[in-house]
Amino acid sequence: MIFFAVLFAFITGSAFADQLQLEMPVGLAARVIAGPTWDGAVTLEPKDALSVRVTVEARLRGGSWQTASPSQGDKPFPEATSVERLLPLPRELAGFEKASPWEKLVGTVLWVSRHVRLVEDDRGLQDAASVLARRVGRCSGRANLAVALLRQMGVPARVVHGLLLRPDGAVWHRWGEACLPNAGWRPFDPGVAVGAVGVRYLPIVGADESVPLAGLKVVSVAEWEFAHLPRVQGLRVALPRWVPPFLAAWGKEGL
Repeated sequence: MIFFAVLFAFITGSAFADQLQLEMPVGLAARVIAGPTWDGAVTLEPKDALSVRVTVEARLRGGSWQTASPSQGDKPFPEATSVERLLPLPRELAGFEKASPWEKLVGTVLWVSRHVRLVEDDRGLQDAASVLARRVGRCSGRANLAVALLRQMGVPARVVHGLLLRPDGAVWHRWGEACLPNAGWRPFDPGVAVGAVGVRYLPIVGADESVPLAGLKVVSVAEWEFAHLPRVQGLRVALPRWVPPFLAAWGKEGL
C-alpha cells in the first residue's frame, strides 16, 4: 500500500511542492494577495509586531490546473481596448487566428520573448504600441505588449504587478496572466515561462513601486518542480499532467 501511495503522489505531483518563505514588514505585507494562486497558495503568518512571514507554495506537476480567483482589481475578463485593437499584429502571429487559446498564449509569449529585447533601464514609453514599434522595453513593457496582443486575438489577459524574489534580492516586477477555458488564469513572463512562473513571483495589490523593499528577507526557497519544467525555445512551459482516472478516483478517497 505504501508503494502505491508513493506512486500516486509521484504521478499527481502531491509528493513535491515548490515553496518559498520570506519575512517582510507589516506595511508591505498588507498589500500581498493571500489565498489560492495559480497552482498553490500564498499564506501570511505574523512573526512579530513589525514583520510577517509569507509562504508561497506551488505544485506544478498536478493532474489539473486550478482555477484561481482574479488576483488584481481588473475586470474579470478584460477585452482589447480601442487602442489595442489598432495594434498591427506581427505576421508571425497572423496564422494563429484559428489556433486554440493555449496555442495563442504560447505563440505570443514566445514572439515577445524573441523579438522584444529586455532592457530594465529603458527610458522609452512602455505602452504596448511603443514597445512594439521600438522592439525594446522593460519587464512592464513586454508584459503590456503580450497582454495587448493576446487581447487582440480574443484571449482575455491582464498585467500583474508584484515582486520578483531573485537570489540577489527582491525587485518590483510585472508579468501577465491569460484566462484559458477550463484552466482559469495562467501566468506568463516573456523570456522566462508560460503556464507557470514559480514561487519567486509574489502578486501585490496596486502599482505603487515607491515603497522601499528594505526589510525583506528570503528565509528558504525550493524550486525543484519549476526548475524541471520542459523548455520550448528557452521558455519554461507548464502543461497539465494527465492522471489515470482510476488513480485520480483512488486519491480522492484517501490513501
